[in-house]
Amino acid sequence: MKKVFLDTNVVLVLILEREYKQEVAQIFAMCEQSLVVLYVSFLTIANLAYIVRKSRTRRQLRTIIADLKLFVNVLPMTDEQLCCALLVDGRDFEDMLQYECAKAFECDVIVSRNKKDFSFSELQVLTPSEYLGNP
Repeated sequence: MKKVFLDTNVVLVLILEREYKQEVAQIFAMCEQSLVVLYVSFLTIANLAYIVRKSRTRRQLRTIIADLKLFVNVLPMTDEQLCCALLVDGRDFEDMLQYECAKAFECDVIVSRNKKDFSFSELQVLTPSEYLGNP
């Protein structure tokens, strides 16, 4: 079964009901059907909490994270991943951290709305629509 790492921006599409929500929902449906295993980093949870708290109550935020946890495995982040991210030549440090986390846990693909920010990646990086056409 494919190990799919979701970038924070992909999860936000679903939670905040942004454009392309249907595509992201299809990826989550693949998880429900046991076709893929979904992963996010601990950093993603922290980022979601920071962003979503601006438009939701604390109770809603906790419910959102608890519901998300039903679908995704939350990966820890380590000092070693941080050190590796510091050596990556990328544009967005948060994406370098996400990449190192996905790489450390041997994910098969990173799904992100910002592929260009992963130009350094040795892992395959696809947008949600690309992934649906290439699971």
